[in-house]
Amino acid sequence: MVERYYGPLRRAYQIIITEIPEISKEMALQMAFKAINDTAGLGGLVPTLLVFGAYPRMVELDAPSPSVTQRATAIKKAMVEIQKL
Repeated sequence: MVERYYGPLRRAYQIIITEIPEISKEMALQMAFKAINDTAGLGGLVPTLLVFGAYPRMVELDAPSPSVTQRATAIKKAMVEIQKL
């Protein structure tokens, strides 16, 4: 079962490293797992929604920093690529 997710996880990690080259490897791996967990699987189920019941949201009062914006863009690109796989 683990080997089934290796390809999409590696692809998400590569996209994140390409989009944000200055990011640490640990943070990139966390972002790759977030992209996988926020994307619907083969059965149409989204793991994040199954566990929490909703996507975690950011408070509107907190303006996102440039690094948060970069990370969000990279995760969105990774999620689009995962959906293609």
